[in-house]
Amino acid sequence: MLSYQSMSAKQRELYDKVKNASQWFGLPYNQIDDAGAQAIAEGLKSNSKVTGLSLWSNQIGDAGARAIAETLKVNMTITELDLNYNQIGDAGAQAIAETLKVNTTLIKIDLHGNQIGDAGAQAIAEALKVNTTVTNLGLYNNKLGDAGATAMAEMLKVNKMLTSLVLGNNQIGDAGANAIAESLKVNTSLRTLDLRTIGNAGAQGMTEVLQMNTTLTDLSLRQIGDAEAQAIAEALKVNKTLTYLSLDLGYIGEAGANAIAELLQVNSTLSRLNLNQNQIGDAGAHAIAEALTVNTRLTHLGLSENEIGNAGAQAIAEALKVNSTLIVLFWDDNLIGDAGAQAIAEAFKVNSTLGDIFLTRNCISNIGSQAIKQCNGQKGFSIYDQVNPRAFSLLPRVATADDLQTVFCLLTSGPELKDQSTFLPALPAEIADIIMDEAQHWQGVQHTKRDPYDDRPVKVTVPPSINGNSTRVKAIQVVRDTGKLYHRIGDNVFDLIVRDEQGAVQYNCAVKATFVDSTLVSATLWPASTPIIRQIRVGWQVQVQSSESARDVLHQRRVFLAKNDPVGTAEPAGPDTLPPPGPPRGEECEAPTGVDPGRDVGNTDADLTSGLAAGLAAAVGGVAMERAATADGVATERVATGVALA
Repeated sequence: MLSYQSMSAKQRELYDKVKNASQWFGLPYNQIDDAGAQAIAEGLKSNSKVTGLSLWSNQIGDAGARAIAETLKVNMTITELDLNYNQIGDAGAQAIAETLKVNTTLIKIDLHGNQIGDAGAQAIAEALKVNTTVTNLGLYNNKLGDAGATAMAEMLKVNKMLTSLVLGNNQIGDAGANAIAESLKVNTSLRTLDLRTIGNAGAQGMTEVLQMNTTLTDLSLRQIGDAEAQAIAEALKVNKTLTYLSLDLGYIGEAGANAIAELLQVNSTLSRLNLNQNQIGDAGAHAIAEALTVNTRLTHLGLSENEIGNAGAQAIAEALKVNSTLIVLFWDDNLIGDAGAQAIAEAFKVNSTLGDIFLTRNCISNIGSQAIKQCNGQKGFSIYDQVNPRAFSLLPRVATADDLQTVFCLLTSGPELKDQSTFLPALPAEIADIIMDEAQHWQGVQHTKRDPYDDRPVKVTVPPSINGNSTRVKAIQVVRDTGKLYHRIGDNVFDLIVRDEQGAVQYNCAVKATFVDSTLVSATLWPASTPIIRQIRVGWQVQVQSSESARDVLHQRRVFLAKNDPVGTAEPAGPDTLPPPGPPRGEECEAPTGVDPGRDVGNTDADLTSGLAAGLAAAVGGVAMERAATADGVATERVATGVALA
C-alpha cells in the first residue's frame, strides 16, 4: 500500500484530486506514469462518488494498470473505465481480467491503443465468461492475433451481457475472424462489432453470419474489395436488423458500388453507410445516386475520398432533388469542381431534408462556393481548404497491366509510325520481353490527400512488374498545394526523409522546389542528385516535412518511378541513362518544354506510336525505353501518390 507520506509532490497532487472528485474524473494528456496511477488508485479507495475514470493518452504501464485493477476489486461506484492510449501490455490486461471476475459495477471498459496481445485478450475473454455486468469492451489498435480473437469468440458463445465489442486495427487474420463469425451464429446479445482490418477472407466469413444473425445492428469492416462488398450486399438483402455499416479504407470500386446500390434499393433497415476512402469513382457514384432516388431509409452517407468528380457529384445532386430521407452527406477529399458545386446548389433549392454536407478539400473555386452558399438555406455545410485543380494535372498518367500488354503487342506486331511513312519491324517476343523489363512507366496508387499538418511518412508499396518480377524505385516526385498561405522566400523548401524497413533514418535533405503557380510547388528527385533513391525498396518510408513558414499543406502527393529488379539488388551508382518521364531531372521541377503546365503531362493515345518509336530506337540500341505510354487517362484523375514502375 502506498502511504501519503511516501508519495512525491506530483503523486500527492493526483491523490488529492481524485479523493475529492465527484461523478466523472478525467485527466487525459497529463503524462501520468505508473507512479501517478498508483496514487490515483489510492485516492479512489477513499472516494465513493466517482462513477467514471478516464486516464487516456498518458504513460500508464502494467504496474499502473495493476494498481487501478486492485482498487476496482473493492470499488463499487465506478461504471466506466477509460485507459485508452497508454502503455498497458498483457500483464496489465491480466490484472484487469482478474478484477472483472469479482467486480459487479463496471459496465464499459476502453483499452484502445495499448500493447495488449493474445495473452491479455485471452485473460479478459475468460473473465467475461463469468462477468455479468460489462456491456462494452474496446480493444481497438492493440496487438491481438488469431489466438486472442478465437478466445473472444469462445467468450461470445456463452456471454449474454456484452453488447459492443471493438477489435479493429489489430493483427487478427482469417482464422480469428472466422471464429468470431461462427460465434455470432449463436450469440444473441452483441449489437455492435468492429473488426476493421481483418482482411478479405475474414469479411467473406461475415456474410453467412449476416444472413442468420438477428441481433447485430452495427458492423465495421475495413480494407475490403469488390468481391467482399458484393457478398456483404447480397447478405444484407435478407438481413433485417443491421442499421449501420462501415466499409471504409478499402478497395471498393465500381463493381462493389453497384452491388451496394442494388442493396439500397431493397433494404429497408440500413440507415447509416460509411464508404469513405474507397475507389468508387464517378461510375460508382452514379449507381449510388440511382439507389437514392428510391431508398427511403438511409440518413447518413459517407463518400469522402472516393475519386468522385463532377459527373458523380451531378448524378447524386439530381438524386437529392427527389430523396427525402438523407440528412448528412460526407463528400470531403474528392475531385468535385465548380460544375459539381453548381449541381449541388441546384439540389439545395428543392431538397428540404439534407441538413449537413461536407465538401472540404475538393476543387471548388469561389464561384462554386458562392453558388452553394446562396442556395443552402439553413443547411450546414463545410467547404473549406479547396485544393488547386492543377495539382491533379501534374500527376503523370498511371499505366495499367492492360496498357503494358498493349505496348508489348505493339512491339511484336510492327506498328505504323505517326507520320505513316515508315513502320517499325516486328520484334521477337523474347526481345520484346527484354525491352519491357527495361521500360519505365508510372503505375499504381498509394497515397491521397492529407489533412493540414499531417506529415506522417508513407510506406513505399511498389507492385511487381507485368512479368511478376520485383521492382526498385528510380525517382520521387513531390507535388504540394499550400492553400491560401502567403508565401515568403524559402517557403518552397521542404525536407525529404527516407527511412528503411525498421524506421531508421537513412537520408535527410532539404529540397528546393519550383512554384508552378501561387500555391503549388513541385519537385522531382533523381539518383544523380539524390543517390539514396537507388537503395529504396518496398517497405521503406518516404516522409516530406514542410518548412517553418509553410506548414499548412492542403494536399500532397509523392510519386515513385521504378525499374525492374529481378534479383533484388541495389542499382549500381552511375549516370542516369533516361530523361525523366515528365518534369526534368534534378531538384527543381518545371513543366516539360512545349507542355502546358495546367494539363496532364502523360502521353495521349495519339502520341503512343511516336513515343514508342523513340523508345524502341533507344531500346534496340541497348538503352531502355524512355517511357511506356498509358492507353487511357482514367488514372489521371486519381488524387494519390502513384508508383511509377518498370
